[in-house]
Amino acid sequence: MFIGHLYIFGKMFISSTHFLIGPFVFLLFSCVSSLYIMEINPLSDIGFANIFSQLIGCLFVLILVSFALQKLFSLMKSHLFIFSFVSLV
Repeated sequence: MFIGHLYIFGKMFISSTHFLIGPFVFLLFSCVSSLYIMEINPLSDIGFANIFSQLIGCLFVLILVSFALQKLFSLMKSHLFIFSFVSLV
């Protein structure tokens, strides 16, 4: 039962990470557009490098966590099948 709850929680977490990327990108672009209003050049070399590196780093971490959770829950599901088969025998 506990493994089933973990599996459902994992699926909800994985699906929620995909939905969180959209608002993050939207907020990033809205912050950049507000810099234009204040007459600050947001696309200077250093500023662009900082924003781009943070964005890539964040996306990389989200992808790694997503793949790790998918692997974990697939292993849990396969072990649950093995344990249920052994208990029936």
